[in-house]
Amino acid sequence: MEPLTEEQRQVLEDVYRRIDVRVSSITGSHAWWPCRRGCDHCCRHLAAPLTLTRWEWTYLWEGFQALPPEAQAEVRAHAAALEGTQRPYTCPFLDRQSGGCRVYAHRPMACRTYGFYVSQGSGNWCHFIRGLLDQHGEGDIVWGNQDSLEDTLERLSGATLSLFEWFAAHPPGPASGGAPPTAGC
Repeated sequence: MEPLTEEQRQVLEDVYRRIDVRVSSITGSHAWWPCRRGCDHCCRHLAAPLTLTRWEWTYLWEGFQALPPEAQAEVRAHAAALEGTQRPYTCPFLDRQSGGCRVYAHRPMACRTYGFYVSQGSGNWCHFIRGLLDQHGEGDIVWGNQDSLEDTLERLSGATLSLFEWFAAHPPGPASGGAPPTAGC
């Protein structure tokens, strides 16, 4: 797989930094917000398999490649076991013992925005947030625009593929550095 160019990395990391600013604004001014270190509810209850653009996959792949071989094998086994199953999905990158993300610094946009962004008038959040919003109100929360972010990344990086498709295109062993799938890219 071709690594990100320095320009691509800078653009993607800038998008991620802007997301982090929005997230920090919400969590910093709302002590009751549940999306913090220690909450892994969304990671354990994904409504659909994660989808990623090529840039996101390449960035995530860097984090995956930094894992010890046994952790890589475990992630792959969990991803393979999920393919073709029904929701909810548990993210294969979730360390089920600690509740932490194995590739947190390299996680994709969907993981960074969940709970803090809206898509075409509907919130991308779990029932915990819905209940807390009913209790506390939205007040001064400035939601991020999920549709705009998705459109921007697709425009820059190409169409999305599911985590299953990306892993299938990068099997274990020497072939794992191969070219990404061409359909939709």
